[in-house]
Amino acid sequence: MQLDQMPPYGSLRLLQLLCEKRNLAAAAEALGLSISAASRRLSELRALFGDPLFTRFPGGLMPTRRALRLADEAEAVIRGYDELMRPKRFDPVGIVREVRIGCADNAPFSLFPNFAQRLLTQAPGITLTFLPLGEERFAQLSKGELDFVVSPVMALPEGLRGISIGENEYVLAAGRHHPLAARREEPVGNDEVLRHAFFDICFRTHPGGPVLALREVAFPAWAGARSAIRTTSFLSGITSLGASSLLMVLPKRTAETLDAAGMISVVPTKEKSVVQHPQLIWHVRSDKDLELEWFRSVLLVSALESA
Repeated sequence: MQLDQMPPYGSLRLLQLLCEKRNLAAAAEALGLSISAASRRLSELRALFGDPLFTRFPGGLMPTRRALRLADEAEAVIRGYDELMRPKRFDPVGIVREVRIGCADNAPFSLFPNFAQRLLTQAPGITLTFLPLGEERFAQLSKGELDFVVSPVMALPEGLRGISIGENEYVLAAGRHHPLAARREEPVGNDEVLRHAFFDICFRTHPGGPVLALREVAFPAWAGARSAIRTTSFLSGITSLGASSLLMVLPKRTAETLDAAGMISVVPTKEKSVVQHPQLIWHVRSDKDLELEWFRSVLLVSALESA
């Protein structure tokens, strides 16, 4: 049987109801058809299958053996069509998958600190993987190696979307016994800052680009300071900071969290930092993925709550 000869859904339902009710008028009423329309569909089915399908008897129609077999085989088709047309109810509890986010190591507790607990409560089957924010971050999104990236960017390559998830202001941090830490009530000037070496967080904005220190980007006036240690990880510098005379530039929220925990001291400065706007970035193909759309909405709500 060719595809264009397949009986439509309505005709299969008529066949099924005729086998059940064995009365053309009753089957037509159940489908909202006139008797003439139901009779026409029955004639089409007879011609299509080369079988009378039903024979008349006093009070109704008697299905042939072929009709009963066809009605039984049509059950799966009808059930599948009904399932296809039934409105779907999305329930995140049923999600079982890994979601991969490329981000700086401080982003989870700095930009969306309540996200993990909310996610695990609503979708316990999700495995959340935070991966280092590499130079190939946008290529990884395009290839499907990452689901999301959290990064401050000026422009996005074709095929990627982004939305701001807050502001990043930066501050100067030092160990609690650093001489500048004793000046917490008095903002320090640039000359005092430049006398000290830095533990610098470094990154590239694009593959093959220059390696930049966060200090140079956030506080251009401190570009001339000496860089004693350079790393790509925020948290790797915290213990070194506490046991040295080095300074460090950190996102304000991260620094305040660590300060409150007694791990570092935030040093007030006369110089104010550049403000960046980190974005949540994804590939356009995930717009068709209901689970990732839901995931994105939960992360955005968490980020806005902590902004």
